[in-house]
Amino acid sequence: MGGTFRPGFFLREAIRSIRSNAAISVAATVTVMIAVFILGAVIPSFLYVQSTVDKQKDRLDMNVFISDSATNAQVQGLSDRLAQLKSDGLVESYTYISKDDALKELKGRLNNPDIIELLPSNPLPASYKVKPRDPADNPDIEAALRDSPALDDLDGGISYAKETSERLLKILKVIQIAGVALIGVLLVAAVLLIGNTIRLSIFARRREVEVMRLVGATNWFIRWPFIIEGIICGIVGAAAAIGLIWVAKIAVVDDFVANNTGSLTSDQATTIGFVWLGLILVAAGGLVGALGSGITLRRFLKV
Repeated sequence: MGGTFRPGFFLREAIRSIRSNAAISVAATVTVMIAVFILGAVIPSFLYVQSTVDKQKDRLDMNVFISDSATNAQVQGLSDRLAQLKSDGLVESYTYISKDDALKELKGRLNNPDIIELLPSNPLPASYKVKPRDPADNPDIEAALRDSPALDDLDGGISYAKETSERLLKILKVIQIAGVALIGVLLVAAVLLIGNTIRLSIFARRREVEVMRLVGATNWFIRWPFIIEGIICGIVGAAAAIGLIWVAKIAVVDDFVANNTGSLTSDQATTIGFVWLGLILVAAGGLVGALGSGITLRRFLKV
């Protein structure tokens, strides 16, 4: 009975324990189901909110306006700086917009485009539309371009939503920290709860455990059935939670999406797919069950 790993024997022992302690096993399974159900609601919600913020973050482009009096050499120098910033990883892409293209773009946004015809000349400067790799780098990009002689006097030659960018980045950071903290709290709570229920199972079989130790069973030989029992309860609880989440998805989420299709755009925020969510939750359930059992055994059995 030493240290040989016998999966078939351990699995049979775990199933026997579940059957003989049905009430405790049900309590452990329900505990995991509740925790995993909440986790299954938190994960897609967290990813959806983060995706929404990311979509807004992607719109924080920078406009670099070029003076009408800038020479070709000065414009080329500005272009070279942007190319270097792209090479350095600060800029994802940049696009040149001529004066005529800027006027056409403005005309397309106006409710009465004919008003453009009343202008004596094109007042809009040429520009570069710069997409930063990360909006947090906007101040560094601005500093690298600020002293270019090709810049126009409009807004100092560089325009981006500085206050909006800073506020959005702060919101994103808060969302990330809160989401990770909440998920962590749920997992720890689930581990502790299932640990307490497994502890009852251990106490119910304490005489059996004492006999196993007396005949020379190793610590892991005693641990494995309880750990497998915890994994089974965790996976079954996770599967039940996934079923409830699926029902909620069909009854609430899909109906909401179907009734709001007209207001949704092609660049709407996204979240995790249900299949991937299910796999993550099953893995989380099994892990929670294993950890709850393992921690309880180590702390209370001292085997």
